[in-house]
Formats: sequence, C-alpha cells, structure tokens
Amino acid sequence: MNNPVYAKLTSIILAALVLSSVLLACGGKGDTPAQNGSADTQTDAETIEETTAPATSVPVGTDFGGTTLNVMNYTMENFYFDVAEETGDVVNDAVYERNMKVQNDVNVSFNILTKDGDAASLIEKSVTSGSNDYDFIFGIQYEFVPLVLKGMFMNLEGAPYIDIEKDWWDKDYIHECSIGRNKRFFISGDITLGLIRHQSCCYVNKQMFENILGDPQSIYTTVLDGKWTLDLFSEYASKCYSDLNGDSKFDEGDQYGCGVITLNLTDHFTYDAGVRCTERDENDIPILVMNNERTVSYAEKIKKIYYENEGIRIFSADYTSLHETIPNKFKNNSLAFMVGWFYISDYLRDMEGDYAVIPFPKFDETQENYLALIHDVATLVCVPTTCDKLDTVAAVLELLAYEGYNTVAPAYYEVALKTKYIRDNQDEAMQIMDIIHDASTSDFAYIYNYALNGIGLIMRDVLGSKKGNFASTYAKKEVKTQKLLDELIEVYTSLD
Repeated sequence: MNNPVYAKLTSIILAALVLSSVLLACGGKGDTPAQNGSADTQTDAETIEETTAPATSVPVGTDFGGTTLNVMNYTMENFYFDVAEETGDVVNDAVYERNMKVQNDVNVSFNILTKDGDAASLIEKSVTSGSNDYDFIFGIQYEFVPLVLKGMFMNLEGAPYIDIEKDWWDKDYIHECSIGRNKRFFISGDITLGLIRHQSCCYVNKQMFENILGDPQSIYTTVLDGKWTLDLFSEYASKCYSDLNGDSKFDEGDQYGCGVITLNLTDHFTYDAGVRCTERDENDIPILVMNNERTVSYAEKIKKIYYENEGIRIFSADYTSLHETIPNKFKNNSLAFMVGWFYISDYLRDMEGDYAVIPFPKFDETQENYLALIHDVATLVCVPTTCDKLDTVAAVLELLAYEGYNTVAPAYYEVALKTKYIRDNQDEAMQIMDIIHDASTSDFAYIYNYALNGIGLIMRDVLGSKKGNFASTYAKKEVKTQKLLDELIEVYTSLD
C-alpha cells in the first residue's frame, strides 16, 4: 500500500512534537478536509494541519435501515476489529471510533463474534448447512485461504462499492491471493492492522552498534544508499560475538549479533531477499519459478549465515524464543540485531536504551528494492457464499478500509509506532519506516503453502539442519507440488 497520507502526517506529527499518544480522527468524504481528533489524556492538545482525504465510492447518506451484520472475528489479535469501548489507548480508540462511525454513517450495527480454536471448521459447517451465521469474516491467512477451494467464499470481483485501486486496499497482496483477473475471494489493506503489524523489519540496538560497529547514524545512511545486504549483515553480526560467561562455549549466555530461528524468521530472510516461488503467465496464472541459480545462491548464503557465523545464535523454534528470549537479550544489550515484525516493538516498551528500525537485508546491492514480507498470520477479509446482504457488506467493507486508512493506520503507524514505541524522530529514521511500509510483499505459493506441498516454506526445510540442501529438497517436492498447483488452478478457476 503506497499511502501518501502517511508521509504528510509524519511531518505534521514531528512538527507538533508529539511525544505520546495522539488520535487522528476520521477524515471527511469528498472534498471535506479530515478533522482533528481528540488526544488521549497524556497528550497536550495540539492543532494538526488539516488534510484532504480522497473520496470513497459509498455515497453520503447511504442508509441500510439498521441492518445487523454478523461478523466473525478470528485474528491473531482481536483488537484489529473487536473493540468494545474506548480505553485511552491510541490504537484501541481509533478502531472503536472507526467502527462506530461506519455503523452510524450507513445505519448498520455489528454483531461481532470473536472466535478461538478451529474457526475454519465453523465456517465450513455454516456454509454447507446454509445457516448463514456470518455476513463477513476477519480471518488468519494460512487458515482461511484453503477454504476457497471448497467453495466457501463469495467472489468479490465486481462487488459494488469496493475499489481495490484505492490507497486503502493493498492491491498487490490481494493480487497474490488470487488466480486470474476475474476472481477475488480475499481482500485486505487498511481495513485491518494485521498487515502492517506482521510486516518484516529489523531492530538495531544502537548502544551495541556504537560500542562495536561505530556511529549508529551510519546504519540509516547504509540503508538509504541501498547497501544493507545479507553480506553486510553477516559481517556486522560476526563482529558482535563475545563469550560473556567465559565458558568457551557458544551458548545462550553469550553476546551475539543476531538471534534467529529456522521457522518463520527464515520466511522473511528469503522473500525479502527477492526470492520468488511463483510468477504469473500472460493469463495471470501462477507458475513455479523458484528452482534457479539465484535461489541456489541465496540458500547457500543464508545457510552460511545461520551455521557458520559465530555472531548468529539459532534459538529453539517456539513462541518463547520469539516473544521472550530474543527480545530480552536485545533489551539487555547482548543482541545487536533482532529480526522480526513491526508488532515486536510491543515487547520493547520497557527497553531503556535506544533502537533503530530498518528493513531486512537485500540479497545483494543489485536487488532494486527492499522488501517486507507480510507474514502468513496476517488478516484477510472474506464473505461466505451464504451471505444475502452483499450490497450492505460491500459498502461497509469499503468504509471500514477507507476510515482505517484515514484514522486507524495513521494512529498505529504514525503515532503509536513511530513516536511512541520507536525513540528516534530523525528524518532518515522516519523515511526508512515509510520504505518498509511501502515494501510489503508476498507470494502466491507462500499464501497457499498448505495446499501446495509446503513449497512456500521450503527454506524452513532447507535450514532445518546443517545438512539441508535446496536442490535436493526442491527435487523431492517438485512433481507433487506441480500436480497440486495444477489441481488448485483448475478448482479455483471453476469457482463462480
């Protein structure tokens, strides 16, 4: 999503010296300027420059007569949509006000049904029985995407009001979720924070960088000059190792350049290095392209980084490593770099030192752009085939995305993330944050991995042991994967 509102809001917020949470209220429609919102109780009132919001396709005065919409909410973090009241938290209150405004603007009400456990089975049961329990769904990518092959979801191509060319939709992500040009079963964008929060980023411990590698300001220059590569990352990491506990062993008590695991973090090194599993033919049909010299070269390089660099520590592949062990080592100045996602900043709120946020490294300097993979737990939106209120649902989805673009995303991205969690307001730091945001990427095979013999996560298999090899691992998967892809395309293109 290339969002020009973000860049303008950056200068607005910095000029106002926002040091705590600020809520940017919803923008107007058409040529009506966006209005100021109310700050939370910890922030002095500031006058924020008015901006003109682009128009939505839902006409002012649209009225759906008080219709109740049943919404399944099944996401990694419920506050993306299910917010019952204002709490003073900038993001919570932005979501709450967004939801209330949309309901009031078109006269509908939401019955939000937040689910845990096997929500995909609930959808399948509801649709096959024709019970019409849900009008639309907020769901987790890897769990809900396979259901499209069972005919569970409505094709939203041509649905009224929804215009994925607008900035509040991530049309590139939507495209990767689709096959061909006339089928669109999943949409996403600023309707949810589930894309932004699960984009790749890399955290830099500025104190450690200064003590070991030099002026931390130089990392910004390196990134902006396009020189932040896997080779440089490896070089920096190797210089950061220290046997802190003096036992002459490489163990968890030592200081490292970076901590990794062989599962989900590997996805982001891979796709952010420009490795592609699929491309599209002239009919926009995905074809396998991963088995090439560049991928082989990448696999060899990342394997050396994981297993031959003393500055890299491979932690156990579990929740504790990602959300406790690695962040704690980073906060305690025994890890110079921490790779992950925007949401990991939540675990750094009590960090005493400063940190920078930069992209994952490129494969090499010939790679044109930095990339930021949207992880497979990201939130997408879909409509069950049993829905009998498509016009109402489509209008509401468009407005939720539109108001999310004007209020929720800026509240999180510009205020909560940039000025609350990240303690660096330098212009270059802000510029890099925007680069990461606009670098969102995915791959059809990554999105549909569990219907394609695990091909989208093949590098997890390759790096699962020191003996892993891309060529042999791919060879074992290729025939079955191609067969499954052919079947998937056939089923997908036959759906209404």
